[in-house]
Amino acid sequence: MRFDLPFRSRSLKVRLILSYLVILGAGGLITSLVGSWIVSTTIMAQAQRTAEHDLVTARTLYEGELDAIRQSVTLTAPAVTAGDARAPPRDVLARLAAAAAEAECDFFTLTDARGRVTARVARPGAVGDDATTIQVVRAALAGQPAAATEILDPAQLGREAPQLVERATIPVVPTPRARPSARTVLTDGLVLLAAAPVRDRAGNVAGVLYAGRLLNRRFELVDRVWTLLYQGERYRREDVGTVTVFLREVRIATTVRAADGSRAVGSQVSAPVHDAVLERGLPWRDRAFVVDNWYITAYDPIKDLGGSVVGILYVGVLERAYASIRDRVIVSFFAIATLGFLLIIGVTYVMISNITSPIGEMVAATRNITAGRLDREVRTGAPGELRLLADSFNTMLASLRQMKGDLEDWGRTLEEKVRERTDQVTAMQARVAQAERLASLGMLAAGVAHEVNNPLGGILALTALTLEDLPPDHPDRHNLEVVLRQTERCRDIVKGLLDFSRQSEVTMQRLDINVVLQDTLALIAQQSSFFNVRIDRHLGDDLPAVTGDRSQLQQVFLNILVNAVQAMEERGTIAISTVTSSEGREVEIRIADTGCGITPDAIDRIFDPFFTTREGGRGTGLGLAIAYGIVTRHRGHIGVASTVGEGTTFTIRLPVADSAER
Repeated sequence: MRFDLPFRSRSLKVRLILSYLVILGAGGLITSLVGSWIVSTTIMAQAQRTAEHDLVTARTLYEGELDAIRQSVTLTAPAVTAGDARAPPRDVLARLAAAAAEAECDFFTLTDARGRVTARVARPGAVGDDATTIQVVRAALAGQPAAATEILDPAQLGREAPQLVERATIPVVPTPRARPSARTVLTDGLVLLAAAPVRDRAGNVAGVLYAGRLLNRRFELVDRVWTLLYQGERYRREDVGTVTVFLREVRIATTVRAADGSRAVGSQVSAPVHDAVLERGLPWRDRAFVVDNWYITAYDPIKDLGGSVVGILYVGVLERAYASIRDRVIVSFFAIATLGFLLIIGVTYVMISNITSPIGEMVAATRNITAGRLDREVRTGAPGELRLLADSFNTMLASLRQMKGDLEDWGRTLEEKVRERTDQVTAMQARVAQAERLASLGMLAAGVAHEVNNPLGGILALTALTLEDLPPDHPDRHNLEVVLRQTERCRDIVKGLLDFSRQSEVTMQRLDINVVLQDTLALIAQQSSFFNVRIDRHLGDDLPAVTGDRSQLQQVFLNILVNAVQAMEERGTIAISTVTSSEGREVEIRIADTGCGITPDAIDRIFDPFFTTREGGRGTGLGLAIAYGIVTRHRGHIGVASTVGEGTTFTIRLPVADSAER
């Protein structure tokens, strides 16, 4: 019986340890497998999201190239007259050549009203052919500017510039996992095309100006996208990212490398991507085989003006690079899990030993009592239920101390947060109070101006009556005339102040923005802060009317002008200009000063309420916030550009009356 207790104790300990290890092992194995699956899925999903984001960037740059050509054609077309379209003189050809060089176009061509070519920059003598086979030219002949990606055949390319035929010719390379193709040479060209109508004085279409840039073997776009997105990142001597432009299924501009290190121009897209993108016109977001490797890819169809798929824009990241990261993470995960499992085994053994040892001592003490040996007491200091209860209590007490310490720490943190928030609220209340004081002062100024207006009227009337009674040679007549003029000047100033500060409901009406600006300038012309400021006015003629509230728009202009004068320290030049936007849907007002300018870290916050760059006491930071709110309520836009040390320009765009009423 003496050896029975240790045997049972050891057996209980083993059973507890084995039971715990079975549960822990099963749970750990399941957790590791699920964790590995989550890690793998997350990393590969992140790779796919990266490819999709990169494709958005590539599409933006691609469309930016097309938009640059469209802008060049659209801006150049108005300078060409109807007579120029029929028989362009030398200076017009020179302007077209300059525009072509600036826009980096391969050709720049002019047609007459029938679509017959009258001038080519690339081939000055090649004229008379029909350009209406090009979709964007047909759209421009119908009166609408157009820009799109189109496929031109060798004959069309040769008419524009003979060297384009050679550049467009690409041998088709057999490619693993691509659809079988009987084509051996690609001769068509994928071209970024834009066209704009040339109009006569009556507004009729007198011709078309169109331009294009051949993408075959033109690597600037894909290289720019590759540099921007991947910056030369490599994995085991391979580029991590790749960018490609396809003409149908054939690569015509790419950063993908062949086995010999050259660009894989002429290789083909894989069959699944061909079916999804070219056949069904759908985007592809999945792994795909690219030339000789698997990539996490994103493909988008490139469509012409008629909506037909003519090519593909592709971005992909090397799957092996992400798979390597995934494998390292999973191996690390299992290694950590294994070490943790071994550590838990050791801790479990110690813990179970500590649990079973007091039980054995309790059994021994109980046996002594059963044997009638009452001299051996179970003391609270010895392992037993009371000690376990005391230990549990002490453990609980230690936990409570820890929790109390944590709560005190959280309380101190909360107090600090409340103190910071209180300081912010107090500062905000001070700013609001200052704004209210300023508003009260404005109302007081308006009231004082109203009260001053009445005696000014009396002075003006009495002075005029006195002048009527005085003969022309009276010695006081000159002084009274001076009094009369100065009184009229005071009356005009007070009237302008009353008109501006009068509180009334918002009244939307058709306004001539030039008149509103002139009234605002007349209101501030007599202020001393503007005495040393020169105002250059460049107000456009025949501006369309805008819909707005005169008083609120005056407030916007006044706030900007006052800020400009303070930025120039009341000495400098303010340039004010008004024009109609190129689309004719907005009126643009620009107010530029020669002040100190705004720093880059402050320019994004100048429209925030209570934000100001001035010294304390010189502003509330509400002026530009109010101006922003007024312009927004008028369905307009306000922007700012500034250079430190040179000046600041505010640009306000308001919709014309017809657009605002729609």
